[in-house]
Amino acid sequence: MSFPDKRLAARLVLGPMAAMALVAAVVSCSSDDSSSVGAVAAGSCVEVGDNTADAMKATVGDCSSAKSNYRIVRVGADCAADNAAFNGTVGDAKNTLCLAPNFAEGSCYADAGKRPAKAVDCTAAGASFKVVKRIDGQTDELLCGMDATQFRTVPDPKTTFCMAKP
Repeated sequence: MSFPDKRLAARLVLGPMAAMALVAAVVSCSSDDSSSVGAVAAGSCVEVGDNTADAMKATVGDCSSAKSNYRIVRVGADCAADNAAFNGTVGDAKNTLCLAPNFAEGSCYADAGKRPAKAVDCTAAGASFKVVKRIDGQTDELLCGMDATQFRTVPDPKTTFCMAKP
Protein backbone atom coordinates (compact mmCIF):
# COMPACT_ATOMS: atom_id res chain seq x y z
CA MET A 1 0.00 0.00 0.00
CA SER A 2 1.28 3.47 -0.90
CA PHE A 3 0.64 6.81 0.79
CA PRO A 4 1.32 9.45 -1.90
CA ASP A 5 0.15 12.34 0.26
CA LYS A 6 2.91 11.69 2.83
CA ARG A 7 5.61 11.72 0.13
CA LEU A 8 4.20 14.92 -1.30
CA ALA A 9 4.22 16.54 2.15
CA ALA A 10 7.84 15.44 2.68
CA ARG A 11 8.84 16.92 -0.69
CA LEU A 12 7.10 20.19 0.09
CA VAL A 13 8.89 20.49 3.44
CA LEU A 14 12.32 19.02 2.65
CA GLY A 15 12.73 20.49 -0.84
CA PRO A 16 12.82 24.16 0.23
CA MET A 17 15.01 23.30 3.23
CA ALA A 18 17.56 21.63 0.95
CA ALA A 19 17.50 24.61 -1.41
CA MET A 20 18.11 27.03 1.48
CA ALA A 21 21.01 24.91 2.74
CA LEU A 22 22.57 24.93 -0.74
CA VAL A 23 22.25 28.71 -1.03
CA ALA A 24 23.79 29.18 2.44
CA ALA A 25 26.71 26.92 1.54
CA VAL A 26 27.39 28.79 -1.70
CA VAL A 27 27.23 32.19 0.02
CA SER A 28 29.52 31.16 2.90
CA CYS A 29 32.08 29.58 0.56
CA SER A 30 32.21 32.49 -1.87
CA SER A 31 35.76 33.85 -2.01
CA ASP A 32 35.16 36.65 -4.49
CA ASP A 33 34.71 39.33 -1.81
CA SER A 34 37.55 41.80 -2.34
CA SER A 35 36.70 43.92 0.70
CA SER A 36 37.47 41.42 3.44
CA VAL A 37 39.24 38.20 4.21
CA GLY A 38 38.80 36.75 7.68
CA ALA A 39 39.54 39.44 10.28
CA VAL A 40 41.14 41.67 7.65
CA ALA A 41 38.81 44.16 5.92
CA ALA A 42 39.00 47.37 3.92
CA GLY A 43 38.94 50.30 6.34
CA SER A 44 40.70 48.36 9.11
CA CYS A 45 44.16 49.36 10.26
CA VAL A 46 47.27 47.26 10.64
CA GLU A 47 50.64 47.59 12.28
CA VAL A 48 53.29 46.49 9.82
CA GLY A 49 56.01 44.95 11.96
CA ASP A 50 58.18 43.47 9.20
CA ASN A 51 58.22 44.89 5.68
CA THR A 52 60.87 42.53 4.27
CA ALA A 53 59.86 41.66 0.69
CA ASP A 54 59.49 37.91 1.25
CA ALA A 55 58.44 37.91 4.91
CA MET A 56 55.98 40.77 5.53
CA LYS A 57 54.13 40.56 8.84
CA ALA A 58 51.38 42.70 10.32
CA THR A 59 48.75 42.65 13.02
CA VAL A 60 45.27 44.19 12.93
CA GLY A 61 45.06 47.17 15.25
CA ASP A 62 43.05 50.19 16.31
CA CYS A 63 43.15 52.99 13.71
CA SER A 64 43.51 55.61 16.47
CA SER A 65 46.68 53.95 17.77
CA ALA A 66 50.06 55.40 16.77
CA LYS A 67 51.25 51.81 16.19
CA SER A 68 48.67 51.11 13.46
CA ASN A 69 50.68 52.73 10.68
CA TYR A 70 48.54 51.66 7.69
CA ARG A 71 44.86 51.54 6.74
CA ILE A 72 43.66 48.75 4.43
CA VAL A 73 42.34 50.27 1.21
CA ARG A 74 41.72 47.01 -0.59
CA VAL A 75 42.06 43.31 0.09
CA GLY A 76 43.70 41.85 -3.00
CA ALA A 77 46.36 42.70 -5.57
CA ASP A 78 46.50 45.50 -8.16
CA CYS A 79 47.17 48.43 -5.85
CA ALA A 80 46.92 52.01 -7.05
CA ALA A 81 50.25 53.73 -7.62
CA ASP A 82 50.03 55.73 -4.38
CA ASN A 83 49.27 52.70 -2.18
CA ALA A 84 51.78 50.34 -0.59
CA ALA A 85 51.55 46.68 -1.60
CA PHE A 86 51.55 44.16 1.25
CA ASN A 87 51.96 40.46 0.57
CA GLY A 88 52.48 38.55 3.79
CA THR A 89 50.81 37.38 6.96
CA VAL A 90 48.36 39.26 9.13
CA GLY A 91 48.07 37.25 12.30
CA ASP A 92 48.20 33.66 11.06
CA ALA A 93 46.62 34.24 7.63
CA LYS A 94 48.38 35.00 4.34
CA ASN A 95 47.02 38.19 2.73
CA THR A 96 47.59 40.49 -0.21
CA LEU A 97 46.62 44.05 0.71
CA CYS A 98 46.73 47.58 -0.66
CA LEU A 99 47.59 50.01 2.13
CA ALA A 100 47.35 53.76 2.63
CA PRO A 101 49.39 55.51 5.33
CA ASN A 102 47.98 56.04 8.78
CA PHE A 103 51.20 57.61 10.05
CA ALA A 104 51.40 59.18 13.51
CA GLU A 105 52.48 62.77 13.95
CA GLY A 106 56.00 62.93 15.42
CA SER A 107 56.89 59.40 14.27
CA CYS A 108 59.67 58.47 11.86
CA TYR A 109 59.64 55.87 9.11
CA ALA A 110 62.06 54.08 6.80
CA ASP A 111 60.78 54.37 3.23
CA ALA A 112 60.63 51.05 1.38
CA GLY A 113 59.45 52.08 -2.09
CA LYS A 114 56.27 50.19 -3.05
CA ARG A 115 56.37 48.16 0.19
CA PRO A 116 55.00 49.65 3.40
CA ALA A 117 57.32 52.05 5.22
CA LYS A 118 58.46 50.70 8.58
CA ALA A 119 58.17 52.70 11.79
CA VAL A 120 61.65 53.33 13.18
CA ASP A 121 63.30 55.42 15.84
CA CYS A 122 64.01 58.94 14.54
CA THR A 123 67.73 58.50 15.33
CA ALA A 124 67.97 55.21 13.38
CA ALA A 125 70.26 55.17 10.34
CA GLY A 126 67.39 54.00 8.10
CA ALA A 127 64.95 56.76 9.10
CA SER A 128 64.06 58.57 5.89
CA PHE A 129 61.20 60.86 6.98
CA LYS A 130 59.39 62.21 10.02
CA VAL A 131 55.71 63.16 10.09
CA VAL A 132 55.91 66.73 11.40
CA LYS A 133 52.17 67.33 11.09
CA ARG A 134 49.08 65.20 10.50
CA ILE A 135 45.88 66.92 9.38
CA ASP A 136 42.74 64.80 9.62
CA GLY A 137 39.64 65.70 7.61
CA GLN A 138 41.48 67.63 4.86
CA THR A 139 43.64 66.87 1.83
CA ASP A 140 45.51 70.14 1.34
CA GLU A 141 49.30 70.20 1.19
CA LEU A 142 49.25 74.01 1.59
CA LEU A 143 48.35 73.45 5.26
CA CYS A 144 51.75 71.84 5.90
CA GLY A 145 53.79 74.95 6.55
CA MET A 146 57.47 75.76 6.04
CA ASP A 147 58.92 72.97 8.18
CA ALA A 148 57.60 70.28 5.79
CA THR A 149 59.72 69.30 2.77
CA GLN A 150 57.22 66.81 1.36
CA PHE A 151 53.62 65.76 1.84
CA ARG A 152 51.22 62.90 1.23
CA THR A 153 47.44 63.11 1.01
CA VAL A 154 44.99 60.25 1.44
CA PRO A 155 41.47 60.67 0.03
CA ASP A 156 39.57 58.28 2.32
CA PRO A 157 39.48 59.19 5.10
CA LYS A 158 40.77 62.62 4.13
CA THR A 159 44.20 63.05 5.68
CA THR A 160 47.28 65.15 4.92
CA PHE A 161 50.71 64.06 6.15
CA CYS A 162 53.37 66.77 6.27
CA MET A 163 56.86 65.28 6.32
CA ALA A 164 60.50 66.32 6.67
CA LYS A 165 63.90 64.73 7.24
CA PRO A 166 64.23 63.26 10.75
